[in-house]
Amino acid sequence: MVAELTAESLTAKADSARQIDRIMKQSRHIDFQDESGKGFVDLLITLVVIGIVTSFAVVGVVSARDNMRLSNSARILTSYIEKTRLAAIRCHCSTTLQISSTGTYSVTGPVRSATSETMTIPLDKNVVFQGVTLPLTITFDWRGRPDNDYHLTVSNSQGTRNVDLSGGGDIRVNSSANYSYAPTIQANLPTNLSDGAADSYVTSYANNNSNTPPANPKNHKKPNK
Repeated sequence: MVAELTAESLTAKADSARQIDRIMKQSRHIDFQDESGKGFVDLLITLVVIGIVTSFAVVGVVSARDNMRLSNSARILTSYIEKTRLAAIRCHCSTTLQISSTGTYSVTGPVRSATSETMTIPLDKNVVFQGVTLPLTITFDWRGRPDNDYHLTVSNSQGTRNVDLSGGGDIRVNSSANYSYAPTIQANLPTNLSDGAADSYVTSYANNNSNTPPANPKNHKKPNK
């Protein structure tokens, strides 16, 4: 009887141990699935954040590159305008800078040597001339003065740069000066320059002028004490 009870208790303990072992295995399996799911979600979030940061970085690099290309194109254009102007002064001849397309311009004259030549200079990538009637030719005389005032604009996706050339040969980049301003001078001058007409004009001006001339300090006498 005792042996039977012992066998039954051992069997019950063995069944309990198997159930406990099965429950532990199931629990470990569930934890492993949860951990693998969490790891995948964390990896996905990390990749999304990296993609967003990278996209902002790429946009910033592209903007900085385009802005640098725009500034560089304006600087090189200014340099070649000045070289063309100085070449005209050196050779006492006429030199030209011509814009024949939206992306290139050419200079003609003894710019690099004593021999006159024509060089074509391209603007940087994606930089174009804006608001220019093509073809446009700027001619410098032997004094280095252009034949007119010019306002050249280069542009790309980052904005514009203005290169202004005055009739006196001054070159400015993004200047607020208005070289095309011409003050209005009003003067009623006589067209008849004969002696009689001149005397009549002076007499008429003297009779109609009410301003009293100042006293000559040399003729001014001190009051008596």
